[in-house]
Amino acid sequence: MHLDSDKHTLKGKEVERYFDFNQALIEFSDLFNQTETNERSIAILGGTFLEMTLEHVLYSFLPEYDKQVEKLFEFNSPLGNFSNKIQMAFCLGLIEKIVMQDLNLIRKIRNKFAHQMFVDFQDSQIESWCKGLEWHKISFMDYVPEGATNLMLFQVGVNQLISNLNGHISIARGEKRHILNNFGKKAST
Repeated sequence: MHLDSDKHTLKGKEVERYFDFNQALIEFSDLFNQTETNERSIAILGGTFLEMTLEHVLYSFLPEYDKQVEKLFEFNSPLGNFSNKIQMAFCLGLIEKIVMQDLNLIRKIRNKFAHQMFVDFQDSQIESWCKGLEWHKISFMDYVPEGATNLMLFQVGVNQLISNLNGHISIARGEKRHILNNFGKKAST
């Protein structure tokens, strides 16, 4: 089997994004898993970092160096929110259905913590969403240990989704799209 090494070589903005993401991953891991104890902060941080990771998957797949691609991610644009990024990644075949479903649950948890003043991981809806997370059962453990709290389920779920999406960044880079310009005219962006 021959691998096209050029498809997997980082170039241009990809290099900067790669190192920025990996630095952010180190800082996220410290905050999310060790430092932060506030449930609201954990919920918002976990959801926000997953959104950022999914954005990296999409950027790795979409054409480079094009203003039109950048515009997709702006506020009130097609990929300007977490829900639309999840839907697009799934529709492009970049993530599995179970990952899409879990990302939507994490998004709901993050949004509830961000928009409601009095909420915690004991909230019945939050509990239902945490217990609905499935990807970690496939990738990490097939049962929930006795005594696991909703917060623990959330943290394990987020960490396992980040691991999965991190791998998808490289896969998407190998399937990267390019701007078509088959007729030789300089395209204006």
